[in-house]
Amino acid sequence: MNNQNTPKKSEKKNISRRDFLKLSGAAAATSIAMPKISFPTFIRQSKMELNFLTWFWTEPGRGDAWRAMIKKFHETQSDIHINESGYGENDYFQQILIQAKSGRIDGDLFTETPDGFLRLMNAGHTISLEDVVKKAGVTLSKAQDMLRKDGEVNGLDIVTVRFGLVYNKAMFDKAGVGEPTDIDNWVEIATKLTDRPNQFGIYSPHLASEPFTVWFILQQWAVLFDGIWAEGKKPLLTSDPVIKGMQLFKTMYDNAMPQGTDVGTANQMVATSKIAQDMVVSAAVNQWKTNTEDPELYGNLRSAAPFWPGGKGITRIHPICVNANTEPEKQAAAKEFLSWLYQKENYQELLERCLDVIPAIEGGIRPEYRATLTWADGYDATAAITVPEVLGDFVLFNDELGQVVVPHIEEILAGAKSVEDAMAEAQTEAEQLADRVFTS
Repeated sequence: MNNQNTPKKSEKKNISRRDFLKLSGAAAATSIAMPKISFPTFIRQSKMELNFLTWFWTEPGRGDAWRAMIKKFHETQSDIHINESGYGENDYFQQILIQAKSGRIDGDLFTETPDGFLRLMNAGHTISLEDVVKKAGVTLSKAQDMLRKDGEVNGLDIVTVRFGLVYNKAMFDKAGVGEPTDIDNWVEIATKLTDRPNQFGIYSPHLASEPFTVWFILQQWAVLFDGIWAEGKKPLLTSDPVIKGMQLFKTMYDNAMPQGTDVGTANQMVATSKIAQDMVVSAAVNQWKTNTEDPELYGNLRSAAPFWPGGKGITRIHPICVNANTEPEKQAAAKEFLSWLYQKENYQELLERCLDVIPAIEGGIRPEYRATLTWADGYDATAAITVPEVLGDFVLFNDELGQVVVPHIEEILAGAKSVEDAMAEAQTEAEQLADRVFTS
């Protein structure tokens, strides 16, 4: 990486930045008059260390993709070094909110969910990255307008995921079933594919010990009935689509899910063809690409064309941001890294290593690559609905709303309360939450 201006043709030879710094020092020592130049720390003799805070390091497939890209960046220059920092996804978002409330996020760079980003941007923890986009020479997708503050983008999308139904075609074929045609047919198929304790028709996270993941995916179950969880500041937890979504979740839990199974174990069960379907984001497929348990699994994965009312899937933009409260020199170094990462060739490599399918820049996905993704057709056919559309103003308090809903879902699954009663209680608590957070 070279930040110096291109030398004129009349110059006899190029000099490195370090040689230039040495010459500058020599000139000062001999009192030669030279203009004062300030150099960022990251092009001095000492290497600039940046902490990159994310949950990606613990995510199968994606973590490896990011490590490969950062290794490539390190090989292109010797002034900036990116260090891994972060937590698993069920801890990350709570931890980063705690840090933000204390005044400073630990990382020089950090990634966020769409709801978490909006919250942090509004609280002043991000900076404009317009100069990064200009330097990278790319055009952002229209979807990234949600990442703007005062017209300037404050985060760069590094993974957009969409919810859909992934299924194992080999298991479907063996059972003599095809893709679901409607909700009732879906329940029938999931039930037929279940043979406890050896095989299950579907999985969705449901453990109280994994609250983030449960709430993250549960949101889609209301969308399956063309519903949303809130409109503006008004929670809609007793609306007909939400009630139907939770009733469907309970039915699938009773008839076709491996009850009491955590996400990690479930992923392994998918890998060994013990779970036939998963209502999950497109990014999840990456963890099964290099599956050592069943090398044929990846080739058998498909995504179903939307068969549910409205045909929508929550589409989530996850940006990478530069910390507004880190040192200016580190902000400049972070922007150098992002400018490199967002160059079209590098961006495409990251997209492909992550097995992502929704590009953040124009021309960001190669047709040759997309043609290899036999599992992605259903995701492409699913209509997008954004997180702000699904959560209303609660998008700024997503975690808090999840903390209201998930305990009541646990009551429903345990049979302690009916869906209607549990969600009525949740609605009252959500209204109380609204009174607190929107009037404070």
